Amino acid sequence: MECKQELIEKLSKLEIFSDLDINDAEHVRLLKRVCEILTPTPFNAGDVIIKEGDIGNSLYILYEGTVQVRRMTPNNEQFAVANLTAEQNVFFGEVALVDKDTRSASVYAITKCNTLKLDGDRFKALCDEEPVLGYNVMYRISRRIASALRRSNKDLMVLYEALIDEVHGE
Repeated sequence: MECKQELIEKLSKLEIFSDLDINDAEHVRLLKRVCEILTPTPFNAGDVIIKEGDIGNSLYILYEGTVQVRRMTPNNEQFAVANLTAEQNVFFGEVALVDKDTRSASVYAITKCNTLKLDGDRFKALCDEEPVLGYNVMYRISRRIASALRRSNKDLMVLYEALIDEVHGE
């Protein structure tokens, strides 16, 4: 993919690349290497970008448009978790860069969307060539996963306490 300055700046605003400074020539070189392996992937309004439960191997960067993240309830009903716009500098499917994962949510295009697909296998190969890049990105992904795990643990404790209160009739 052609790597224009606008794209380099967009990448540097994403949390996973936030340790790479666009004022540092070496960091710009690394961002350009990422650019080279991105695949532009458009979606029309209503398209499913990621489907909950599917095995995934790619991260998607939302370059233009709006998406909605949805999860399934235990009753097999979908509910909206969040609407995200390209202006928020968002990406989804990052666990696929660490391991082929079962998607934990679905992502639907609300408007016509342009995404940049980052294939996990190609990214891992790039990280073998550029370990500084790999370290920085994996560090950011690890922090994001750790934060999600802390939130989940906190939510589980709230649910557990509510269950105990219900059982004891409080």
